[in-house]
Amino acid sequence: MADAWAGASGFLAKRAAPKLGPVAPCDLLWWIFTASVTFSVAADYAGDVGAPIRYIFAIGGSAGCGWLWLLSRTLFRAEKPIARWNVFAVAAIIAVESYWALAGLPAESGEMRRIAANATSLICIGAVVLVFVEALSGYSAALPKHERRFRQLFTLVFGAMIAVTFLWAMNANETSFAAQWAHATLMVCAAAAVIGARLAVSFRKRYPLPARSARKAAPSPAATDESLAQRILAAIETERRFATPDLKIADLAASLGEHDYKVTQCISGFLGYRNFNHLINARRIDYAKQLLSDPDHDGRSILSIAFDCGFSSIGPFNRAFKSHVGMTPREFRNNPSG
Repeated sequence: MADAWAGASGFLAKRAAPKLGPVAPCDLLWWIFTASVTFSVAADYAGDVGAPIRYIFAIGGSAGCGWLWLLSRTLFRAEKPIARWNVFAVAAIIAVESYWALAGLPAESGEMRRIAANATSLICIGAVVLVFVEALSGYSAALPKHERRFRQLFTLVFGAMIAVTFLWAMNANETSFAAQWAHATLMVCAAAAVIGARLAVSFRKRYPLPARSARKAAPSPAATDESLAQRILAAIETERRFATPDLKIADLAASLGEHDYKVTQCISGFLGYRNFNHLINARRIDYAKQLLSDPDHDGRSILSIAFDCGFSSIGPFNRAFKSHVGMTPREFRNNPSG
């Protein structure tokens, strides 16, 4: 079995060897994961070996689940898949698992080794869960069909291997059928994990994850004011809303879905009017000028035109008109060219 494993690893190395040049993170992590699995399998078949080799096997074969977790991050995260804390976490996993492997069986190290063994199991379970989390994070109907299928297949195959390894083969009763095939099963699962990870890397290199849509840059205050200003002017022009008697800024803000203070700031800031009433009166006077200069309205009284423009009496209309135009409405009608 060990020879078969060595042959398979050699074949994969030749097939997967990257060309000279920068190595993609997923490629690098696949190599590290493969080396970790190889050392772990080799340690099971090497038997009692000397200290240097034993240390190499113990350290090199540690954190297989951790390396697989990092690999899964490069497969399913488009931006910054590996953070500094991820590397520190894997380093801590290596330290714990290496101690567990090197502590041996002496009685004096039994309690600490038991704690390390429990910690190793907990860490491995946590890393396995994180692999599932990475594969399923961001999964939605909005993803391309091939991406959804890839994530589904990855989760299904990985879940099947975990079920076979943890639930069936590991810690089986020595007299059971599972125990008789435990080593072979673990070898097959290890090889399947390496080959499956390689296929996943190849898929990702062929179908890279699109970078997440960059968050839209917050519009500049000027751009925001301009947009709101256009909406304000359009709102008061709709059905000559400016001519509505007793029009309040609260009514306009409510129709725009904005706070009163934002509308007020835009009117006095971007549009340059003293206040809301100044804006409304300016638009009313512009409309009054159109009516007063239109021959079709020559027979109408100035009071009637004032009412049409939104004024409730002739006095405020005359004062507002003279303030904006420099002459009274009657003077303007008699001399519209000024």
